[in-house]
Amino acid sequence: MHLCCLARCLNSLCDFAQQLTNTVPYPEETANVKTLFWSTVIATWLLSFVRQNGRRNFSIVDRIWPLFPLSLLIQWIYDSGALAYPKSELSVQAKAAQCKAIVGSILVFVWGVRLCYNSIRRGDYAVGAEDYRWAVVRAAINCRLPECSALQWIVWELFNLIFISFYQLALLYLISVPLRLLVQYPAFVQNSTGNMAADGWSLVEVLLVLAMALLLVGEAVADQQMYNFQNHKKQGKLPKSDAGFVHSGLWKYSRHPNVACEQAFWAVLCVFCATATGTDLGSTNNMWLLAGPLLLIALMWGSVKLTENISKSKYPLYKAYQLQTNRLIPWKPWSNSKLISQAHAKL
Repeated sequence: MHLCCLARCLNSLCDFAQQLTNTVPYPEETANVKTLFWSTVIATWLLSFVRQNGRRNFSIVDRIWPLFPLSLLIQWIYDSGALAYPKSELSVQAKAAQCKAIVGSILVFVWGVRLCYNSIRRGDYAVGAEDYRWAVVRAAINCRLPECSALQWIVWELFNLIFISFYQLALLYLISVPLRLLVQYPAFVQNSTGNMAADGWSLVEVLLVLAMALLLVGEAVADQQMYNFQNHKKQGKLPKSDAGFVHSGLWKYSRHPNVACEQAFWAVLCVFCATATGTDLGSTNNMWLLAGPLLLIALMWGSVKLTENISKSKYPLYKAYQLQTNRLIPWKPWSNSKLISQAHAKL
């Protein structure tokens, strides 16, 4: 009974979101995508009850994080009928729109495949592998509740269903949904009788594509530097005087360069999809497209804060690293003299 009520509430939220998406001149979300979304939510939640190496695992969504946007993209491409249009039958404007859709799709596929590869080599897909932060989150939730095992179990299971399974997958849908406009736009242009946007690529669109490519490279380099550091650490190749955490390369200019590139990539992708389809993000009817990037920033801000609290408790020098290096936006590290003068100014 309670699960039925919860399902109706979640369905009402999706209906509200669908009403927003229907304000743009594109078809309603297909039954295939709705089925894909809800089946994934239910599957990830149920799989969290399956024991791995003798205990439950709450990193199921973490494992499909690189794959779910790709699944949505493939389904949108299929549902849009874009593959049914022979290139010879497309108008010049539809061909230009199709080219932009292909470029945007390739960039997202590169993002997903690279991130999946990085997760595989780190062992995130191994049986029993779980993000260490979930145990910290659960302990923090339990500390704020009365010492009642039944109540703690209920609250955690609600958190597991609503946040870990539903919210994170809804977030992945929202950051990916601008792609829906992009892949459906060629058919919209082909079937339209009115005047459409100018043919070809604008300078802004080219710059946005270059920015996305640069952000993908930046995230890959940051992840590679972290991977190399962790391998050297496990093999005992770091000097005894090392701080215990990576702070060189891109990590010298940002405490989380991979996170910064991830956030910026999806924000720029949203702007590119809007620009390529002539969608005005300043219009109240289209502002919902910004929900994904903004919610991603909020989620990762909290995730970064949690990670840094754990790092501070493990590494004595991490506080000094925080003072010298920006959290996200890459910038020249602060010198000791600047830190001292800043501290004096606050006295």
